[in-house]
Amino acid sequence: MTTPLAHPAGRAALVATARALAARSLVHGRTGNVSLRVDDGTILVTPTGADLTTVLPADLSVIDAEGAHLEGPPPSKEAFLHAAVLRARPEARAVVHTHSPHAAAVSCLDGLDPDDALPPLTAYYALRVGRLALLPYCAPGDVRLAGYAEEKARTHAALLLRHHGPLVAAPGLDAALEAADELEQTARIHLLLRGTDHSHLTEEQRAELTTPQTPSPVSLFSALAIKKALDDTLLEAFTSTTGIGVDGVYEPTNVLLDQIEAGARPDVLVGVTGALEKLAAAGVLDASSLRPLARVGIGVAVPPGAPAVDVSSTDALVRALTSARSVAYSRTGASGVAFATLLDRLGIAEEVNSRATVVQKGFTALAVTDGRADLAVQQLSELRFVPDAHVVGPLPGEVQHYTDLSVALGAAAAHRPEAAALLRHLTATPARDAYRAAGLEEPHR
Repeated sequence: MTTPLAHPAGRAALVATARALAARSLVHGRTGNVSLRVDDGTILVTPTGADLTTVLPADLSVIDAEGAHLEGPPPSKEAFLHAAVLRARPEARAVVHTHSPHAAAVSCLDGLDPDDALPPLTAYYALRVGRLALLPYCAPGDVRLAGYAEEKARTHAALLLRHHGPLVAAPGLDAALEAADELEQTARIHLLLRGTDHSHLTEEQRAELTTPQTPSPVSLFSALAIKKALDDTLLEAFTSTTGIGVDGVYEPTNVLLDQIEAGARPDVLVGVTGALEKLAAAGVLDASSLRPLARVGIGVAVPPGAPAVDVSSTDALVRALTSARSVAYSRTGASGVAFATLLDRLGIAEEVNSRATVVQKGFTALAVTDGRADLAVQQLSELRFVPDAHVVGPLPGEVQHYTDLSVALGAAAAHRPEAAALLRHLTATPARDAYRAAGLEEPHR
């Protein structure tokens, strides 16, 4: 059995950036490399000799903060350079190094300012790149370059290697890509203007431009139903590309509502649609941002290695529930409330509840993996969050209960770009794919 790769979403985002560099002609042949620092402090980096047009997530190398190779193929021979820059810039996650032709040409010119090698010809260059530091020439792979880069990177997010090419660091892969592209276009303009009368931005004009700050984290309150999708791919992909962190709180919607009633005000809220609609009507959420996200049904899980239980019909479900030593379910989540009502409808509430394992909150499938119960009932996406439990199926259609989930911005975060970015990410097509993989369905619109 193949061991899953760590940080799959970060790997996918890094590969997408590598492909974008090639598509924009910022790299050629087997030149250029990209890195991403992930949450455990290790660094994903393209391997040595990689063609960025064909590199795959499984091809990436993993190095530590000092540049030592930990796993995967041998890293780029300039991996130590990426590690040095990331050590110097703790707010950065991504580094892009290219051999783009116009920037490389500038690196060969005489008379460059070592702290400002490329003049500020446009406002976008000043905003996205800032000041470009010039590093002395070293042969490719010369580890002396690490010391030069680490020193300059403390004050400069963009470096120009003499007779080589540029390197930029940024909070996320998207910003690093855009800075590398802007640097190359400005280098091209600079070369076109050589020998002509032209002007630069003045220091006063530079100072008037608002330098992008490291984005502050977004606070997210989310129902447990989408936690698997968030943990598996969505949040890692979001932070890798945007550089925006997410401070998440994951509880049943009713528990989140209690926290909001007590004064909590998240930037983004994911929960049961009806509850969010009421909060929007009360002005707690921004009503114009309310979006349907997904819907999820209730399922049944058994312990690992246990025989499958038939739940394909209502009669079969009743037999399974009444013959189980104990059934685990939660009474605080939407699925638990619906299941308790179903037990009453089926006339088996007293029998099942007399030996039920009632979970206050959290994942009920943990009760079948630790031996407390024979069956666990919860939303399918929540059952799948416990990989050792075996999901035997959804409730039969005639007794199935779907929970509709939506997402919205907090009223105070309605004009906060970081929160709006997370909302877009959670409602985009790749997110819907992640929800389906986690056991959720398309919402009814």
